[in-house]
Amino acid sequence: MFRMHIREGFEGQRHFVIPRMFLHQIENHPLLHALFPTDIGWYPLARYHYRERLNGAAENILIYCVAGSGWARVHDKHFLITPGHSLIIPSGIPHVYSASLDDPWSIHWFHFRGETAYQFIQQLKADQYMIPIHEKAHTPISETFQECYDALSSDIAMREIVFCALALHRTLAWIFFGNPAFQTGVKALPKPIETALNYMHDQRDQRPSLTELADQVGLSVSHFSSLFKEQLGESPIDYFINLKMQYACHLLTTTEMPIKQVAFSLAYDDPYYFSRLFHKVIGVSPLNYREQGTTL
Repeated sequence: MFRMHIREGFEGQRHFVIPRMFLHQIENHPLLHALFPTDIGWYPLARYHYRERLNGAAENILIYCVAGSGWARVHDKHFLITPGHSLIIPSGIPHVYSASLDDPWSIHWFHFRGETAYQFIQQLKADQYMIPIHEKAHTPISETFQECYDALSSDIAMREIVFCALALHRTLAWIFFGNPAFQTGVKALPKPIETALNYMHDQRDQRPSLTELADQVGLSVSHFSSLFKEQLGESPIDYFINLKMQYACHLLTTTEMPIKQVAFSLAYDDPYYFSRLFHKVIGVSPLNYREQGTTL
């Protein structure tokens, strides 16, 4: 039986997209680079709402259901989303989600990026993408979303973007640390691994060798590689390549840079090699990824 699918356009919706021309400024802004929204919205009674991203999104996604219901599949894990539950989907994770046909959900949502985003995502246990929200946290989370809508309704300039970025911090703080229904699954990473991760984030536009990475944390290559894989489940170089490809996704969806220039921005002198590597990691070519788009 045919079923209608709709991305957006719901009666009473509020949907704001941060102008892509601001994103490079945001990434260098002292109050923004750590954590910032790229899109935010409110979809009430969103009948037929449906999104599928076989290669994931360039941003992390937060959905908070306040009425009705929906479902999601994230990395082959299935979830029923009901009022008082949030769904957090890390960037690059294949997923699909949809409103219930009989009782369509009403949802607040953010797309967000930034260096601190990774630290919030690390609070989740393995394969934990849905978080129940205690009634204590419901009101401040809902009010914070509303304050963002009101701010962006007047203008979308740097002042309003800063306000919403700080509001995003507050929203995630309530979900992860002010929410009695959530228990963190995070384990503190050893200091050398934290240092290495921060260095990798700062060096996305470079190609440091494994030896250089190990030197940054004062460990031998073998000790560093073993400790890194033990903590994160993959080698340092594989992790760094994935990190660079996620940043490439960001550049492809938020700028009009030619693919050749995206490759150069990530220290790949050979655009063809970059394209092959991108396809291996993301599953599609850079051109196809850009054409697909990733808007909620």
